Parts: sequence; structure tokens; C-alpha cells
Amino acid sequence: MAEFRWELQPRAEALVDELVDAAVLNSPRLSALARSLGARTSTRLQDWLDHIGGPVSDEQLIEVGYVEVQPDLWRHPGAQLPAIVPSDRRGVALRVDDAGVFAVAQGSTAGVQGSPRSGFRSAVVSGNDPVVIAGVERRSWSCGVTPQEFDPGEVLRSAQAWRLLAERPRGFGGREEVRAATELMGQVVKLVGADLAASYFLELERQYWQRRNTAAVLQHSRQDRLGLGWGNNDHHTFRSSRACFDQVITLLTTLGFGVRERFYAGAEAGWGAQVLEHPGCGGVIFADVDLNPEDVDLDFATVELAPVDPAEGGKLGTVGLWCALHGESVLAAGMHHLEGQFDFDRLRVDLGVLGVGHMKPFSDFPHLRQAFTEAERWPVRQLRLAELVADGQISEETAEEFARLGAAGSHLENLARRGGFKGFNQHNVSTTMRATDPRIYRPVNAGE
Repeated sequence: MAEFRWELQPRAEALVDELVDAAVLNSPRLSALARSLGARTSTRLQDWLDHIGGPVSDEQLIEVGYVEVQPDLWRHPGAQLPAIVPSDRRGVALRVDDAGVFAVAQGSTAGVQGSPRSGFRSAVVSGNDPVVIAGVERRSWSCGVTPQEFDPGEVLRSAQAWRLLAERPRGFGGREEVRAATELMGQVVKLVGADLAASYFLELERQYWQRRNTAAVLQHSRQDRLGLGWGNNDHHTFRSSRACFDQVITLLTTLGFGVRERFYAGAEAGWGAQVLEHPGCGGVIFADVDLNPEDVDLDFATVELAPVDPAEGGKLGTVGLWCALHGESVLAAGMHHLEGQFDFDRLRVDLGVLGVGHMKPFSDFPHLRQAFTEAERWPVRQLRLAELVADGQISEETAEEFARLGAAGSHLENLARRGGFKGFNQHNVSTTMRATDPRIYRPVNAGE
């Protein structure tokens, strides 16, 4: 596996900030939008950028690490920063879930370029403003910044692929049901290709997760008043039992996701995670699993991990218990959390006013700040509780509490990145993994 050592890229970030500041200074409309983002969504303009245009030379871009991936389209391979399009005219493109919704929310009548569910759609909403302001749907970087128009066959295949994913079975089965879901992913890829298949998958997973999380519903409604959706998503976290983990990774790689760094705390916290990123659509996944100390020397994403055996005294860790209570993330449970990029302190205050509290931050560095909202408690089936008590995984008192109140299910994660930092922090993730164990989780007060 390749080494992934993400470093701060302050000079690249400074170049992006210069382009953003100049665009805001030259555009009353963009300045007003930036203020609205802060006041109404607790985000910065930079949290939404797909790409930005302006007068910048190739030499400047090369000097800070940008690489030309298509003619006049530059991306930074070592940073989480927007693409840059050298241009005499300044422009900003915000990534949104639906360009048509963005156009309506921004009061534009200019229409949308590109077919629905295509690799790239764009809605320019700036009118005669000196800075081009657009909301874009990004499902494939192969399109560059050119809207994609589908032919009739592509329209049909897109609808078929979306329906397959939207209507797929999501039960409480184990490896066999995950394997069946993997086969379905292969069908979707054959219909529309890996970029669109992976993008559709993540869009629908966000919808499924949102329906079961109050903080997500509230924050999404704030963002959608400006027509944004979850365009500020940072990564998607799925949890898996040990028995299913390698099959879950196979499902994700079938969609075209490639493996990045992996985390393994082993004896420290009993967990591991494989980070995956899609080279085409850009989506990022954090896949969690319980690990034993002897597993940390393995490429644990590629081997079948031995399931926990209660007869041998085996105990479920944080992730395994969550899956035993709620199911696999790629099946019945859905994601454990979505992490979005926000104005960190402002979101804590603004959601607190709406009655949503935050847990203690588990990363609090100048370049990376992270905190979960309070867990959404989910009801648990009585049969599952009885089985866990019989296997010695939870006490009768804990089972009674879960039956009465539900067990910790999902979160929204509040994140702020600076310096273009693209990675994560293993030690701090270990700390919050323990804090989110359903057996010990206790809510905090809103606004804390």
C-alpha cells in the first residue's frame, strides 16, 4: 500500500484565499452570499468551493503544488482545496447537490446547463455581476468544467441506476446480503460507469442517514434555504462488523473507490479504519471496524477477519456492538455520521440555539477541528437485545435502558480544516471512538 503523509499546504491555501478575497471584493452579490453563508448556514465560502477562477499564472500554481489535470484546470494532489481555472474574469463555483435548486433559491432565471444526474451541471446565478457565481453538481472530474449533456440512452441508464440504488434491499443480513449488494453495485457501474455510480451511492446514503438524524435534518434545512444541500460534505463514515468488513471494502472498490491510509489503534482502542477516496467523483469514505491487537499487522481491509465468538469469551468493541444493535452501515443502519466543513465555533452555537448539543471536540488543532453532535438514539429490536444479553455482550440493565431510550445511533460531525490539510488524527479518533460506545455514551446539554 502506498504511503499517505498529508502535510499542511499553507502557500496553496493562501493562493486560494487571495482569489476568494479578490472575488468577494469585486462582487457585491458574492459578498452578500458569503455573509448569508455565515449567518444562515454556519459555513464559510471556502467550505463550498468546487473551483475558482481568476488571473493566476501557471508558474504561481506550480510553485504551490497545483498540477494541470486538463487544459486550464488545475488541482492540488496533496491538499483539500478547490480546483483553479486560470482566467481573465474572476469566478467562483460552489458545489451543491442540485444546481436547479440552487438557481431557484438564488433567484436566477438563467437556467441550468447539463443533464440531471450527469457528471457535471452548472447554474450561473450572477447575471451582470463582474464575478461569475455558479452552483455546480460535481459527479465526475473527467468532465472538467464543461456541463455534460446526456443522450436518450444515457438518460434511461441513469434513471435505472438511480432506481437500483434507491430501492435496494437494506436488511439485517450478514456477509451474504453485503455480497448481494456488491453484485448490485456492479450492475450500476455497468449502467453508468464508476464515477456516476459512486456519486449516486453517496448521495442516496446521505439521504438515508439524514432521515434518521435530527441534527442533520435541521442543518440540511438551513443549507437548503440557500439551495446548497450537502455540497460541503467532507467524508462519509460507515461501520462494519468484523465478519463483513472485507466484503464491505469489496463493495466500495467495486464502485471505484481506492484505498488510502488506514488507522489501527489495536490494544489502545480496539478499532481500525480504512480510508477510501474515489478518483473520479472525489468522494471520501471512512470505514470503521473492531480490531484485535494481532490484527494491526495485517492489511485488514483485504482479509476476512474472524468474527467475535461469545463461546470463547469474545467481546464486541464499539463498532461491533453498534452493528449488533443497528445492523451494517451499508445495509439497515446507514452511515454512522456525515462530516461536513463548517465554521466550527459558529455551528456549535447556532445548532445549540436549535436544541442540538455537541460532544467534546476530539480534534482541536489550528489545522483540524472536529466534534460530533449528540448521538441520535435509535430504537433497538427486542430480539437483538435478548441475543446480546444471552451472549454476555451487554447487561440486563443496559438492555432495559436501550429498550426504553434507544441506543446511540448516528451523528452529524462538525469539522473545520485549514492549511489544505487532507488527513485525519489517529489518537484523537481513538478517544472519540470510546466516547461513542453505546454502552457508555451519555448526552450533553445543547450548546455545550
